[in-house]
Amino acid sequence: MKISYEQAGVSIVKADALTALIQKEVKNENIGMFAGFYEHPVLPDYYLVSCTDGVGTKIIPLIKYNLIEIAAIDLIAMNLNDMICLGAAPMFFLDYFATHSLDIEITSRFIKALKTELSKYNCALIGGETAELNELVANGHFDVGGFAVGLVKKDKMLKKENVKEDDVIIGLKSSGPHSNGYTLIRKLHEQGLLSEEELKETLEPTYIYVNEILKLCEENAIKVCAHITGGGIAGNLERIIPDSLCAEVFTKNIPDNPIFKKLEDLVGSEEAYKTFNMGVGMCVITSPDKVNRVIEVCKAYEPFVLGKIISNIHKK
Repeated sequence: MKISYEQAGVSIVKADALTALIQKEVKNENIGMFAGFYEHPVLPDYYLVSCTDGVGTKIIPLIKYNLIEIAAIDLIAMNLNDMICLGAAPMFFLDYFATHSLDIEITSRFIKALKTELSKYNCALIGGETAELNELVANGHFDVGGFAVGLVKKDKMLKKENVKEDDVIIGLKSSGPHSNGYTLIRKLHEQGLLSEEELKETLEPTYIYVNEILKLCEENAIKVCAHITGGGIAGNLERIIPDSLCAEVFTKNIPDNPIFKKLEDLVGSEEAYKTFNMGVGMCVITSPDKVNRVIEVCKAYEPFVLGKIISNIHKK
């Protein structure tokens, strides 16, 4: 019997229902976007853009194998990769580090790695909070959260209204599952369906696409982009495409990755594509005449044509 993400303990259906409830209650256009934007009279030509995220249960095997620096990179990636989907340049970052009891060596390694990695994206680590929660967090464990703020010119913000029929979807390769689906991955490992070596293979640090996407934004070379996290390729593309259009996706073009083939065999194609990025960490939508430029700028991530935008013929 194949195991699903729901059976492993995570319900995407409930998460979607909660998002819909929040949208109804809060009545804010930010809800459901990759990051929130805010305008202030002090900066009339710009939006402040902010987001918050963690690394999920990937933190458990990262702690087990003492991969503290990867936890820091993943935390940055989960935030800045979301922020860049609005075309915003990151400015500053704060972290929340919750632990059973303070281990100075581990915590200092984590903070140092945060600062070093953030400097690559011209983003400052300006503060954070360390909390000892020994009655809440298990002994030997910790969890982390990140908070980022960036800036984008109002007329440069990436939004789905920019997308047109015949635009091209470019996929950027992931380093692995990034920071999604680890409750299921860990369950598969516990059941002996994934070896320890295969589990370790999934723990590569998440790719951070910020500098390349910012360059494309400066050149007006892209329409929108989607960070492929929970919900997979289809669920995240849906967030950046107008209702009158849809995406035709060519999954056969995704580069082969043995770990995703193994996961697909274990849980089935539908569950795999709903839970994991399946080798695609970021999707960029551009006009046909800008495809070569996107591929050139993003060459470090082995870009490929993942699909195209077509009319939603079922739209009434």
